[in-house]
Amino acid sequence: MDFKKILLLLVTIGMLFFLVSGCACMTEPPEEIGRAGSQSGGGSAEGSSSSPAIPAPEFTLNSLDGREVSLSDFRGKVVVLNFWATWCGTCRAEMPNLERAYQAYKDKNVELVGISMDTDTQLVESFVKEVGVTYTILLDPSHRVASDYAIWALPSTYIVDEKGMIVGSEIGQLAESMLKNMLDQALEE
Repeated sequence: MDFKKILLLLVTIGMLFFLVSGCACMTEPPEEIGRAGSQSGGGSAEGSSSSPAIPAPEFTLNSLDGREVSLSDFRGKVVVLNFWATWCGTCRAEMPNLERAYQAYKDKNVELVGISMDTDTQLVESFVKEVGVTYTILLDPSHRVASDYAIWALPSTYIVDEKGMIVGSEIGQLAESMLKNMLDQALEE
């Protein structure tokens, strides 16, 4: 193999790794969403206490079983909104942590909602069954809700308090311990 072919192969492998790892940028986040919780580019639960809470954009999406589900259906609960896709390697790695957190907090006035960016519902269904996810999965194939939440990388997670205010966020894979800290903080407020 000559040098150009080897270089092309290495560049192609690098690009594929980047895409599979979940680093898919979509757009720059608007300033007001970026201020809620952690700052864009990754942040921490500690950042949520110093940033002003802003109202979470209302939405209605279909669930995997075809029901229409709105954010307002969960008013009075702390809601974890996790934007993900089956093609996002980091999202796939994060889901067991989310499921464990859901099991630990579902009886504590917390709802976990996964919002899939996929266009293939059957692919989402089979993946959710394979991983054993039991929390609510909603479908956003047009990325309308993702746009409203200024999602520019996957996975992205927002914590919405009982009053519908965004009180925390994280871009990238969320460690189970960090999610638990964010939820404990939201439940205390």
